[in-house]
Amino acid sequence: MNSFDPMIVVHGGAGNIPSNYEEQYNEGVLEAVRTGWKKLDDTNNALEAVVEAVKSMEDNPTFNAGYGSTLTIKGTVEMDALVIDGSSLRMGGVMRVSKVKNPIVLSKAILEENHHVLYAGEGAHMIAQELGFELIDPEQLITPRSRDLLEKYIKKLEEENKNKKLAGKTGTVGAVAIDSKGRLAAATSTGGIRGKKIGRVGDTPIPGAGTWADDIMAFSATGVGEWIIRSTLGLRTKTYLLSSKTTEIALMRALEDMKHLVNGTAGAIIITKEKGWAAIHTTKNMAWAKKSADGELSFLK
Repeated sequence: MNSFDPMIVVHGGAGNIPSNYEEQYNEGVLEAVRTGWKKLDDTNNALEAVVEAVKSMEDNPTFNAGYGSTLTIKGTVEMDALVIDGSSLRMGGVMRVSKVKNPIVLSKAILEENHHVLYAGEGAHMIAQELGFELIDPEQLITPRSRDLLEKYIKKLEEENKNKKLAGKTGTVGAVAIDSKGRLAAATSTGGIRGKKIGRVGDTPIPGAGTWADDIMAFSATGVGEWIIRSTLGLRTKTYLLSSKTTEIALMRALEDMKHLVNGTAGAIIITKEKGWAAIHTTKNMAWAKKSADGELSFLK
C-alpha cells in the first residue's frame, strides 16, 4: 500500500478582506491549520483533521461560521455545513441551523450515524438532540460586529435600493486534508451571505458545489453560493483535474468557467492524491493556510 505525505489546507473566506483585518484573519487560519494538523498527526485521519480545523474557525468570531455568523435580513442566524469522507463517500450535513454551537461537529455525527445525509432547520435540531448535542439560544452565536454589519447593510439597501457589497466578514470557512493512507476529506461551514432572506441555502451543504471529496480530490469553496451552485464548481474542478497537469490549472479553469457562465467570482482550496494542492481565488482576496511536514504557509506569509 502506498504511503502519502499528510497535509491540511484551510480557508477562512474569500472576498474583500479589509487591510485592518488581514492580520486577524491570518492568525485565525493559522490557528485552524495548526489545530487540524495536530489532529492529523495524532490520529492519521483526514476526516478528524478537517472537522477539528473547521471547528476552530466556527469558534473564532473573526469568521462567518458558528459564533460570528452573518445575519439574515431579519437579524437571525441560519447556518449550513457539510463534511465528506472521500474514501467512503459518506457525508453528513445541515442546513438552516441556529441552535447548535458547532454545525460541523453535528455534521460529522450525522455522517457517522450513516442514515440520512442532510437535515434542515428544526429537523436538524431534533437529530442534534437525539445524538446528544445541547441546543443553545441562537443569540449566543451573534456578535456585536455581525449586528453592526447588518445594520450598515440594511441602511445601504434603503439608500440605494440595491444589494451592494460592504467590507466585512467574507465567505465561508473550510478545510481539506490527506492522511498517510491517502484518505481525503473535506469540511465546510458558513453563516451564509449577509442579509439573506429566511430559508436561503447556499453552496456549502450541496455536494459537488461548495464541498466535495472522493478518492481523487478534496475540495472546499468560498464565495457567493448562488454562483458556485449554478456552476457546480466542485465537480467542474474535478472534471478539469482529470485532464490537467496540475491542481492549479484545473481549479483556475473551473473558476474561469464560473466567470464566463454566471459572471461570478469565488475562491477554493483543493488537495489531490497525485497532483498536489492549490489555494486560488478570483475575488479580491482569500484567507487560507496550509501545513505539512515541510512547514506552513498562509495568504500573508
